Amino acid sequence: MLYEQKPAMARMFFREAVTRAVREEMTLDPHVLILGQDVGAFGGSYREFDGLYKIFGPDRIRDTPVAEAATIGIAAGAAAAGYRPLVSITYMDFLMLGFDALINYAAKLRYKTAGGLSAPMVVKTTAGAQGQGVAHSQCIEAWLMSVPGLRVVAPSTPADAYGLMKTALRCDGPVVYIDHKRLFPTPGDTPVTETLVPFGKACIRRDGSDVTVVSHGYMMRVALDAAQIVAQDGISCDVIDLRSLAPLDIDTVAGSVERTGRLLTLEEGQVVCGVGTEVAIQTFERTGPKPWTRIGALPAPVSSNPVLEAACIPDAPRVADAIRALLAR
Repeated sequence: MLYEQKPAMARMFFREAVTRAVREEMTLDPHVLILGQDVGAFGGSYREFDGLYKIFGPDRIRDTPVAEAATIGIAAGAAAAGYRPLVSITYMDFLMLGFDALINYAAKLRYKTAGGLSAPMVVKTTAGAQGQGVAHSQCIEAWLMSVPGLRVVAPSTPADAYGLMKTALRCDGPVVYIDHKRLFPTPGDTPVTETLVPFGKACIRRDGSDVTVVSHGYMMRVALDAAQIVAQDGISCDVIDLRSLAPLDIDTVAGSVERTGRLLTLEEGQVVCGVGTEVAIQTFERTGPKPWTRIGALPAPVSSNPVLEAACIPDAPRVADAIRALLAR
C-alpha cells in the first residue's frame, strides 16, 4: 500500500513565517519593495521584517512617515510602473486613510485600462484587539470583500502566513493581507520547501458531523477551542478556516453544511453585513436554508480596558454556548 509522503516541516513563529516569505520573494524578484512605518532597521512594528533591512538595504525597504494615505498612494503608483510593493499598515483601523488609492485606483486599474495596466501590490495590515483601544483594534475585512478587483486573505497559522504571503507577492492585482496582533508570537509547523497557498481555497482544521463552524484569522483558535469544549458533550464540529475572504471557497463550506445540516460563523468584526453573513448567504444559495447562527464582536467600540475588551470579543465559552443553542433548535 502506498502512502503519501508528508513534506518536511520546521517549527517557527507566525512573524518568522512572514519574514521568511518576504525574504524569499525579495531574493527572487528585485521589483519587490517594502514601504511602511518602522519597516527598516527596526524590523517592523511586530518584528515581522526582522533582518531584512540588513540584507536588502534602504533602496528596497523604506521607512515612511505616519501617512497611510500617501504610503498606499505611492505604492499604487509604483505598482502601476512595474514594481511589486508591500505596504505595511501597523493598525487596520488606519487602512481607511488609504482607501482612495487602494479602492479607486489600484483595484480598478486593470478595468479602467482594459488590462493595459495593473497594480501588483500587497497591503499587509494588522487587525484585532489586544489592549490598544477603540482606534487600534478593529477588524474591517468585511468592508473590503465587496470591492471588485481586490483580493483579501487572512492566515491563521504560520504555514498559511508563509504560503499566502508568497502567493500575494506574485499576484498581478492588489491584495490585502490581514494578520492579527495575537498571532505573531504563536508557533506552528511550516513546510521546509517552498509551498504556496492558493487564494480561494479553505482548509478543514477539524472533522465533525454535527455542526459546521467557519472562521478565519485569530478567531480560528477560538473556534478550535470551542470545538474542543463541546466535544466533551458529544458534539462533533467540522471547523473550516476560510484563509481567503475574496475570493471565498464556498464549495468547501457548502459541502460541509450538507453533511452537518447546521452552520455557525465566527468573526472578530461586527456581524452586521459581516463575513459570516456573506458566507451564510452564498452557502444557503447552494444548500437551501439551514439552521445558522453568527457570532462576532458586540456592537460597541473595543475598549482598552481589559475587562471590557474581553466582554466585547468572542471567546471559546461564548462560542461553545452558541453551538449548543444551535443544536438545540
